[in-house]
Amino acid sequence: MSPRAMKGVAGVFCVTVLALLTFGFVMLASTSSASAYHGDPFYYAKRQAVWLGLGLVGCAVTACVDYRRYRKLAWPLFVLAVVLLAGVLILGKRINGATRWFSYGAFRFQPSEFAKYALLLVLALWLEQMQRPTKGQPQPRIGHWWWGVFAPIGITCVPAVLILRENDLGTTLLLGAMALLAMWVGGAPSRWLAAILAAGGAGAAAGLVAILKFGMFQRFYQVQRFLHWWRWDDLQGSNYQQWMAMLAFGSGGPLGVGLGDSRMKMANLPEAHTDFIFPIIGEELGLVATLAVVAAFVVIIVCGILLATHSPDLFGLLLGSGIIALIGLQAIINIAVVTNTVPNKGMPLPFISYGGSNLVMTLAALGVLLNIFSRAHAEAAGTLTEPSNESTPPGGAFRQSSWGSGAYLRLVQHGGGRFGHRAWSLAPRSGSAREGRK
Repeated sequence: MSPRAMKGVAGVFCVTVLALLTFGFVMLASTSSASAYHGDPFYYAKRQAVWLGLGLVGCAVTACVDYRRYRKLAWPLFVLAVVLLAGVLILGKRINGATRWFSYGAFRFQPSEFAKYALLLVLALWLEQMQRPTKGQPQPRIGHWWWGVFAPIGITCVPAVLILRENDLGTTLLLGAMALLAMWVGGAPSRWLAAILAAGGAGAAAGLVAILKFGMFQRFYQVQRFLHWWRWDDLQGSNYQQWMAMLAFGSGGPLGVGLGDSRMKMANLPEAHTDFIFPIIGEELGLVATLAVVAAFVVIIVCGILLATHSPDLFGLLLGSGIIALIGLQAIINIAVVTNTVPNKGMPLPFISYGGSNLVMTLAALGVLLNIFSRAHAEAAGTLTEPSNESTPPGGAFRQSSWGSGAYLRLVQHGGGRFGHRAWSLAPRSGSAREGRK
């Protein structure tokens, strides 16, 4: 796509995000008004306004910071995230059976929201480094089963295990999905990734047979919740939220009962202003509004992928695609839960659900994505000079060229056999025409 077209994509991306934020704030004010705190029906809306302001400031700051500087911060931030995750298990506040928050008065912080992006930074840095040939090794290490697959999985398991100990299976699965996607984008061997997915699918199938056919593992809490969801036999217990969500969607019809007129939010649907705000949208504004929200997320995902794929290097590509993957997967999981497609897992709807940690971290991450695109756009236009302290990776992975006439990113194949891999490389234009992708 031409630079002008990409500017249009960035504009659509930003407008859609701002539209979802505005719509989400209106719906939060409507939904949370039924849960007055200390007599203030807009208590949660006021707090969300503060978090929204902080998030927009964070987005503006990260949009102005060169994303390549995060290479030096990746490991320190990852270690900090692990320390926070371990600390919350000891000092955190237990709410609804889960220990996920540091709480001090009215202030709450959820370390897992920070850990998601800290892990993404480390994976992006690791996979980029594995694309660089080392001394005495002509081929990059990304094609090796250990360096390209199991080492990243091991890194991912550190925060994932701690988050699982918080009784947060949803975020644990989210981290695993993001890590696999990052490894695929980064050029890890496809046969190993396919084998991992196949093994996971086979294990899940075997587990279902063991649980449903032979009644095994039923003493575990998560298995009990799954069985109740599968059988739909605990409408006053673990199925209650999803049952009320179904009633909310059904009572809304095509056009809804009217903004602010929801009945399910009046103590019938628990956590209506957080994880289950989407059914209230369906009840008050109808099927049309829910489809519009889904369409907005599709636009954000498609535009975000286009912005990420114009990154000047693999580090930016991995960061950008990982950010969009986290946002898209969260939206998919949330909508799947509230529509009773999958068992109930606590997962907020990005930009809409109440929650400061998620909102601030998501907006700050979007600022990083915008910085990746702005640098690619400026370099392609020849208006940005590379910092003199930036080192050029050795070998053939990511050679940076002079950008007088612009450049583009192409997917090329390096090597073969054991170290065969995909790699994103920069190639200068020839005149005004682009070369095709190999």
